[in-house]
Amino acid sequence: MGNLVIKRYLGLCGLIAFGLIFNRIFAELTLHFHLPLYLDSIGTIFVAALGGFCPGAIVGFLTNFIGGIVDSSTFYYGTINFLIAVCTGIAARFGAFESIRRLPILLLFLMILSIPGSLFSYFLYHFEIAENVVSPITQDLHSRGLPIVLAQILADYLTEVPDKTISVLVAYTLYQLTPKKIFHFFDMSSGRIILGNPKFHSGKESLRHQVSVFLAFACLASVFVATAVGYKIFTETKQQEFTLLSHSVNHLISDAIQKTDSASVEKYIAELEEKYPQIAAVTWNRPPMENSSVVCDEGAFTVCTRFSSEAIQSEVILFCTKIFSTLSGLLLCIVFAAILFANQRVVYPIQEITAEMENFEYDSKVGRKKSIASICALPMQTGNEIENLHKSIIKAVEEIDHYITKSKEQSDLIAALQMNIITTLSNLVETRDETTGGHVQRTANYAKIIARQLQKDGVEKEIDDKFVDTIYVAAPLHDIGKIRVSDMILNKPGKLTVEEFDQMKLHSVFGRDMLAAASKNLGDSDYLQMAKEIAYSHHEWWDGSRGYPEKLKGKEIPLSARIMAVADVFDALVSVRPYKNAYSLNEAMKIIAGESGTHFDPDVVNAFLKNRPLIERMLKRS
Repeated sequence: MGNLVIKRYLGLCGLIAFGLIFNRIFAELTLHFHLPLYLDSIGTIFVAALGGFCPGAIVGFLTNFIGGIVDSSTFYYGTINFLIAVCTGIAARFGAFESIRRLPILLLFLMILSIPGSLFSYFLYHFEIAENVVSPITQDLHSRGLPIVLAQILADYLTEVPDKTISVLVAYTLYQLTPKKIFHFFDMSSGRIILGNPKFHSGKESLRHQVSVFLAFACLASVFVATAVGYKIFTETKQQEFTLLSHSVNHLISDAIQKTDSASVEKYIAELEEKYPQIAAVTWNRPPMENSSVVCDEGAFTVCTRFSSEAIQSEVILFCTKIFSTLSGLLLCIVFAAILFANQRVVYPIQEITAEMENFEYDSKVGRKKSIASICALPMQTGNEIENLHKSIIKAVEEIDHYITKSKEQSDLIAALQMNIITTLSNLVETRDETTGGHVQRTANYAKIIARQLQKDGVEKEIDDKFVDTIYVAAPLHDIGKIRVSDMILNKPGKLTVEEFDQMKLHSVFGRDMLAAASKNLGDSDYLQMAKEIAYSHHEWWDGSRGYPEKLKGKEIPLSARIMAVADVFDALVSVRPYKNAYSLNEAMKIIAGESGTHFDPDVVNAFLKNRPLIERMLKRS
């Protein structure tokens, strides 16, 4: 087991020991100074607030177990102290100890626990006034006419108000004085790290809750079964014991009848009834009575003894109360110790691994390395299958990182090769067109600049990083259809005739069809889909007046084609063609701005003009 795990267990053992010592010190002080208080749950409340209700419950039960060595009745109240720890631990997880103003709610619940404690005392002391620190108050209330049970409840509650107020305030003070380093050390055992961290919440019921509920129900079922079995066995035993006692009494009275007179016999019977309160009545020289609680012996005289069924029930109830309290406290203590162990060795490690895997950063190499380092740093020295699972996960994520890195390298290589093929193919078209070099790359750069600016401006919701990258790859194929246009038309130095221009306009249809055919063979990727849109529609006009091939208007024109229209026309303006000289940057910008709203989308023109300095630098480098 790793050092961190050993430290956690030693820390929990030390915290439990501290709580036990604190409980015993204050309990002894109240006895020494004869205070009408208990103050035996301060350590329980503090441990439950700091370390969670599991160690708190252990402290609560062990406090009464140890106290039972001196006063056996104290042992039976372990379940009450156990419930105090559970209430405190739950309240602490929801911030009850973060501010003194939140303590009254916890105090209310702790005082309510005095009611089952009072009822337990009522049963434990044979339905008489309990012999404890509140006995004088109970006796006084009973003398004023209150039934014993109500007097016990009221007396206990009046005592619980100052007792639990002092206990909670002292525990709260200790909690506030606890150094943050120690406080954080118990974050895992208390559950604060789980409750306060959203990455541990999956929206499903946690294994921790499932295990806790299952063990708690198993414990309670065991307690009820054991109590029921105890009730049956103890009742049968008591009936046998009372039957034997009745036979003995019958024989004694039968002997006395033969040796003395009736008055002496009656006196002897009265003495026996006083000595044995279990005996309800004794009759002799009468017909035997038919009753399950009557035992008769026939001889010279018929003697019948009726024992008290109420006495049996009283002892059985007392026995079952002790059994129920003892077993429920003991088994719940064992259950919470098991939950604490399971949380440390199974539940929390699995939650930490799950949280790291759910937040694994697959998108970047740096992110993957960071995530792998976080997984490797998890303290998983559990000594069981969880530790083996952790090692397997580390190996798996390292292999995944290696695979993703290799795949990314191959993908980048394929993308570069693909881009080279596209550029080469586009350059082939450019060569046939006898245009100046660099048109393909420049228009791709312009399209990317415009798309990025539109993304920043937020005017086009469909633009994201993927759109920007895709248009950069697809743009070079905008004139791919010119491959099927005659060289005579492409390179004619003068103005084209109407028939020649009609042939030239078909390059947009040819380009779309060529790219559609490529999609059938290669699959319809994002960049091929965008390349088809650009090739087919980049000669459409925004106002729908002169564009081709379909005279689309406004946003009927795909966004990628609207962007390409500006990029293509601008590069044509600033480049030398067989039929014209190049325009200056100012002239070209003025023409582009002037055709905003007619030829071009105004938002696209605006995005283009915003990047004039960058475009100017690109032109100087070309």
